[in-house]
Amino acid sequence: MQTEAEAFLQRIRAYPDDDAPRLVFADWLDEQGDPRGEFIRVQLALAQLERETAAAGDRPLRPEREELRAGLLARQRDLLDAHKEEWTAPFRRYATRPIFRRGFVEEVNVDAHDFVRHAHELFTAGPLRHIYLLDIGGTLPFVLQSPLLSRLSALTIHASHVGEPLARAVAASEYLGGLKQLDLSRNRFEHDAAAQLAGSASLTRLEMLDLRENELGEGGARALAAASHLASLSNLELRGNRLGPSGAEALAASERFPALERLGLADNEVGSPRISSLSRIHELLRVPIVDLSSNDIGPAALLVILNRPGGPAEVRLREVDLSDNHLGDDGARILARSPHLTTLRALHVGNCAIGDDGARALAESPYLHQLVSLDLANNPIGDPGFREFLPASNLPNLRHLDYPMFALSSTMKRSLGMRFHRSRP
Repeated sequence: MQTEAEAFLQRIRAYPDDDAPRLVFADWLDEQGDPRGEFIRVQLALAQLERETAAAGDRPLRPEREELRAGLLARQRDLLDAHKEEWTAPFRRYATRPIFRRGFVEEVNVDAHDFVRHAHELFTAGPLRHIYLLDIGGTLPFVLQSPLLSRLSALTIHASHVGEPLARAVAASEYLGGLKQLDLSRNRFEHDAAAQLAGSASLTRLEMLDLRENELGEGGARALAAASHLASLSNLELRGNRLGPSGAEALAASERFPALERLGLADNEVGSPRISSLSRIHELLRVPIVDLSSNDIGPAALLVILNRPGGPAEVRLREVDLSDNHLGDDGARILARSPHLTTLRALHVGNCAIGDDGARALAESPYLHQLVSLDLANNPIGDPGFREFLPASNLPNLRHLDYPMFALSSTMKRSLGMRFHRSRP
């Protein structure tokens, strides 16, 4: 016999992205004296603040909104300390690591064998939106054919090491059309697996695709760059795939990703000598957020990337991570003198062997005036290098500055603390 609570839960499961059914259920729980009603309201309010933060970009929330968030986080913690065991009990037989979002368990880790046997019970227990499937190898012919997967907006299958058969099964599943996030990291994929995913007609709603630490190579990058069904993709993570500069160029220059906001290319040998022979590697400047950390990029490779013909209207770069590359002072000067970085708001150059001269060049740059955040941590920069950051006329919008922990005098640290209130102490 259906309980009154189950009627509310059915509507929440039917409209998982809508706050209204959750608020109606919270009202009913309040009438029953159930603290879960307050918990739902607290998490919905926190989710609204997260949306406000995302919309604000670099601008901090107003003090009263920050104070509200602190109070809500404290109340959330108190309610979970008191009731988490009770509220997660329906999941414990089949899943681990339950995560609450908007008042309900929406994410769990589940062994693939248990999922095959108990998927119905799991989805009955709550409006699940994200499942992390474990040990998928032996269930591969069955687990991705569950119709209940159509309720998910996110799926993670990490380090299963199944290889191309997993990519083929994901691409062929007719129940993954609702996915917005797909994490298939560390699965021993090669370029054939990338081609399977790129050609899938089921993954048209994907906004985030994580393929880090596979073995895609340049062929995999080219397969993704030619994808016919990934037009909604805004975040593509490819760390540690040996794509090389040609693979990076193919992705950056592709017209198949009109919505792409972030491209993760860390640890992909992008700075290898072959970069000097490429004619379109500068297309990286069209992507608003680019991670190029740990790529053996030196001054010469950096100059090739920044040598874009045409005007600044063709550049959309807002944030670039060049950490853990050997840029040195020459690389810092190249950055400081690039007219294509006028749109840049965040620059990460930690552990790049930049010294005092390079730091001064960045501080005095005529093109980095929009910079809000600068990471110079773990560089051999002393007081002379940071002195030029103190005048307000240099980098006038800079609010966040990360600097080396031990290379500065206490006087300089105090001065930087006064100029950049949210910098590293």
